[in-house]
Order: sequence, then C-alpha cells, then structure tokens
Amino acid sequence: MPLDRDGNLVGAGDPVRQAEQVIANLEVQLEAIGSDLAHVLSTDVYVVSGEPAALSAVWEVVEASGLSVGPHSSTLLGVACLGYTGQLVEITATATVPEGAPRS
Repeated sequence: MPLDRDGNLVGAGDPVRQAEQVIANLEVQLEAIGSDLAHVLSTDVYVVSGEPAALSAVWEVVEASGLSVGPHSSTLLGVACLGYTGQLVEITATATVPEGAPRS
C-alpha cells in the first residue's frame, strides 16, 4: 500500500510516487522476515488507470527497483479502483526466505 508509517496516503494523484512508496514498504516487510526484493518470485502490480502511459510509468519504477529481475513472473494490471480513497497503486508479492536468514 502507498501509506507512510502513520497510515497516511503518500503521493495523492501521483502513481509514480505511490509506486515508489509501495516498493519501499515492500522492502521493509521483506526485511522483517529475512528476505529482500531479490527473493521475490512473482508480483501483481495494480494501477488505477487504463492509460498505457500511466501503466508504463509505474512499470519503470518497478524495473528501477530491481523487483522485476531474475526468475520472476509479474502481471501489470490497469484497474478501476483500489481499497483506499486516492490509492492508485498496489503490489502483491510472493517471496522466498533464504534458509538461515535472520529475521528482525
């Protein structure tokens, strides 16, 4: 979700900023279980838009993060709405946790 630590929406009206926040949040969640973006096996990227330019802009953020690298499947979807008012981006991810990885 594109929320900050206090649960406030980040990047209202800006899918690129929201994608950056979602990936930052995903990195924190993965670290908490002893994993990272390199161990993500699949993602579904949801963008509130039917415009190819908006979808491409969000995908560029995903690619720049390294999230799409490696043996990985990913689906990019334009959708009508998401769960929070003003939310434009959501990413679901499935990852492995390396054996023996420390957890925080």
